[in-house]
Amino acid sequence: MRNNIFIYSENLNFFYLVNRELNKLKIKFKILNFGDKIPSIPCIIITTVKELERIKSPNRKVVILSYDENDDFNQYMLKVIASYRIGYKEQYSNLIFSIDPGTKHIGLLIYLDDYYLNSHTIYNKEDLIIKIKDYVQGLQKTDDLISLKFKFGKGILPMTRNLINSIYSLFKNRANMKFYLIDESKSSKIKIYKKKRKIPKHEASALVLSFRDGVEVNILSFQNDIKYINSKKLNKQNLLAENSENSNNILTFSEIAEKVLNGELSLSESTDILKNLKY
Repeated sequence: MRNNIFIYSENLNFFYLVNRELNKLKIKFKILNFGDKIPSIPCIIITTVKELERIKSPNRKVVILSYDENDDFNQYMLKVIASYRIGYKEQYSNLIFSIDPGTKHIGLLIYLDDYYLNSHTIYNKEDLIIKIKDYVQGLQKTDDLISLKFKFGKGILPMTRNLINSIYSLFKNRANMKFYLIDESKSSKIKIYKKKRKIPKHEASALVLSFRDGVEVNILSFQNDIKYINSKKLNKQNLLAENSENSNNILTFSEIAEKVLNGELSLSESTDILKNLKY
């Protein structure tokens, strides 16, 4: 899903903020001036609540996302990005966070309803928790909790344990929340491109981890789960057998990864394809 985006606002501060965020994400948009005809094509119109009344009778193909000055702007922009990349929904079903913990950087990649939504390189635990909280609060209704899944690389277990405990404490009243430990073997050696631009190393690692199966963590038996995954033998199919010695396999894997980033394949579709490839 890649909808056209139009900004319809004379609020200079709002325009500046939206323009800055869309440019960061390299999302193209057009300016819709007051008095212009509302497009008849599927599109997203970004405006403010105060200017909403100026939009007359838009057709069913138009999604209008209005911003109130009392709203959290970061969470508002998440709704815009979700509508652009996945399609507008009154309520989304699930979020998947794939996390590659590192000593200096943390790679974070997010799926919404099985499709790639966004990725980040984060520099400390506190910012990661804030980012996750923004995504959850911004993309759900308060009376209908979205299901959450967290996939953690197990390379730095003390850090992973700390992050899992913090996230669990933040969302501990949820019934539908799962944590997984993922083997990180070779995940940092694979280069992945999106529209000819190489995505940052730690975000690429988080993407690779998202394709892999892992061991589900029970918070009450966390230490035993860690011992279990550490004792588990390497399963080449489970790790998708990314083989750096075979350039044809890397190209095939990279092509699939890029299709995921471009919204052409869902996470489920891509993992099914990768598991069926012969390496």
